[in-house]
Amino acid sequence: MKINENTKIKEIISGNSSVAAVFKKHNLDCLACRGLEQDTVKQVAVNNGLDIKAFLKELNEALKAV
Repeated sequence: MKINENTKIKEIISGNSSVAAVFKKHNLDCLACRGLEQDTVKQVAVNNGLDIKAFLKELNEALKAV
């Protein structure tokens, strides 16, 4: 799986501690947020002032580490 800007947060964060650690690093509490089911990576990045390209790179690298 490759994470892209349209990937739903729930698809990548559930049960994946490496990816969850990236969210935690950026102080994103996505595991407990109401938008977990419908928010995309792009929405989270934009809403939190993150660079989408850098965030995607981090997430995909974390996914590979699993």
